Amino acid sequence: MGVCCCKEKAPDELVALPSSARPPAEVVQDPPSRITKGVDPRLIESLIMEMLRVAATRVDTDDESPESLMKLHVIAERDDGWLQLVTCMVNVIPVDDPFGPTAISILLDECPLPARETVINVIEFYGLSEERACLGNGNPRVERNICITLGCIAEKLVGPNSVAVLTEDTLDYLVTYLSPQYESCIVLFALIALQKFSHTSENRLIIKSRLESIQEHPLLILETFANSNDYVWRQVGFCAQWALDNIFLIDGRVLSYETVDVTGIHAMLNSHDVSEYLQLSSNGLEARCDSYSFESVRCTFQVNDGIWYYEGVLVTSGVMQIGWATRNSRFLNDEGFGIGDDIYSISYDGCRRLVWYNARPLKVQKVPAWSPGDVLGCLLDTEAKEVIFYLNGQQIAMSKDIFNTTRQGFFAAASFMAYQQCRFNFGYEMFKYPPTDRRYTCFNDFGRLTVEEKQILPKRMYMAQIRNSTVQENICTICYDGIGCCMIEPCKHKGTCSVILS
Repeated sequence: MGVCCCKEKAPDELVALPSSARPPAEVVQDPPSRITKGVDPRLIESLIMEMLRVAATRVDTDDESPESLMKLHVIAERDDGWLQLVTCMVNVIPVDDPFGPTAISILLDECPLPARETVINVIEFYGLSEERACLGNGNPRVERNICITLGCIAEKLVGPNSVAVLTEDTLDYLVTYLSPQYESCIVLFALIALQKFSHTSENRLIIKSRLESIQEHPLLILETFANSNDYVWRQVGFCAQWALDNIFLIDGRVLSYETVDVTGIHAMLNSHDVSEYLQLSSNGLEARCDSYSFESVRCTFQVNDGIWYYEGVLVTSGVMQIGWATRNSRFLNDEGFGIGDDIYSISYDGCRRLVWYNARPLKVQKVPAWSPGDVLGCLLDTEAKEVIFYLNGQQIAMSKDIFNTTRQGFFAAASFMAYQQCRFNFGYEMFKYPPTDRRYTCFNDFGRLTVEEKQILPKRMYMAQIRNSTVQENICTICYDGIGCCMIEPCKHKGTCSVILS
């Protein structure tokens, strides 16, 4: 999805490595194990862009890693090579490539963990400070990529190493960017980096104290963008609000779930049926992933027959798989299994323009890649045994595959790669592009949720509820709702309820 940087066309701003970390250039030879100290930075940049292109179009997770990624991995085995990789990556990953931030995460996650001193050398080399953030260098790409890199490093270096990396200058640099006066893409990833540094409790206290020392708390300002029509600022607002609810709590601030009006919402994303690192909005209609893993969620309403429709409004344009799933669908976030990766779910990925079923992609021809603001329509017709996907009202794909294994028990569902976000409409608002060729129904007209079921509690509160909950000794061992009053023959095991047996 990107283009390789070649010798004739250097990047807009080439940041040179320190002389101590940049030995004389040397030609790289295959195989990757022959790559040695002294690699030409232009070659590293070319490998990064090739990896970006391949990773964004790769569809088979069982394949070996791309050759470009393997070569970069070998380069990064030495601390000076890791330093070269980071500086080249910061230079060349484009701002407008939807897969760019994810590619940085992949590169840093796949490469060996450097020594703490090497990471600190990167911070010192870039001169991270409040002054750098205030002055800027006229290149949002470089500043954004630095922030993404810091966040990825923070995610890997938890504990004392993470504390050591969050120097006072690094903290000044990131906190300074928490202001609407800067480019939205930089503000977003500076905020995400601070969230990832806060995974270490000592860092969290340090960051919280710094934010509270500012006359007007920056996150209170940024959370006002949560409903912005500018899709990058909308991400900033979402992340700020989630951080205030879950990480950087402010005394006296009412949590979002206590103030949001969910009176007319009868179907939403299920906060009790969501993988670990997915973030949900307080109204249950928006989801975001900032983790390297592949996070999934189903909605609260199950359909068994009829014709059903919902829409997803794209806040980002990267890899998401949005469609239909059942209770049998697997959420294996660390292994990259999401909606459409088994026989019990089906999805559309508009970044790569693929329909996914049973982890097998079907290319959708002559359809543009989706963009922020686009609307994905998802229709399930159990009578005609069809699943139809629409993009901005135009039918782009139809499949019957899921009906070979599943006839009922469907849920709207979605999976997200890193730094992706989508807002869902299950009928709470008027649909933007409703189907015109058949009558349909929507979840919100038939869903029923209690007041408690509508509450999207902060993660810390939800986990506390689970820890404090108890299970009756005589409860049904399958559904955990009814009393275990029935015995299974011929094993004579007692513990299921009559509802399960009927």
